Amino acid sequence: MKGEMSREKKRTLVILAVLTVVVLFAIFWATRKPIGSLLERQVKERWSLTDEQIKEIQKLVEEMRRSGAGWKEIKAAVDTKLREWNIKPRPRIDIELFYTIKTVVSTVNTALVTILLFTYIEIYRKTSSEFTVRLIIFSLLLFLYTLTSNPIIHWIFGFRAFGLGPFAMLPDLFTCIALSILLYLSIK
Repeated sequence: MKGEMSREKKRTLVILAVLTVVVLFAIFWATRKPIGSLLERQVKERWSLTDEQIKEIQKLVEEMRRSGAGWKEIKAAVDTKLREWNIKPRPRIDIELFYTIKTVVSTVNTALVTILLFTYIEIYRKTSSEFTVRLIIFSLLLFLYTLTSNPIIHWIFGFRAFGLGPFAMLPDLFTCIALSILLYLSIK
């Protein structure tokens, strides 16, 4: 019994270590550069600028990029230009905070589903239960969901998040809670 308890604790520690590494990776990736849509698109969609104003913003951004300006400097210059036109820049919290949280949570979800999938495969090897096969199929579908909802995958294929606010991350947060409960019940 003691050997079995020790094995269960080791397994739990390995799962927690893997999830910690996944969280750190996701935080690093999500905070290294903006996850939202390109600055030029944000400017156009958020403030309904004229074509001349958009061209002026694009020229400003291009010049600053050529001179080696960083993301924060470009954002500050665009915000200054918007203020000159009496346009109040909206807070970027939905793009910077919610999409960063979404990236971290959806990456954790992918890790949780992967661990769950391997747990079900291990159970199937021991029991050959038809029900476990259905759980494996369910886990594969959840894996595809978590993979396709991850902003890292969106970014790889050239898409950017924009303007959903907290609704960008809430479904993933609920999925994370459900997966955590399912994993806990499956391990016990």
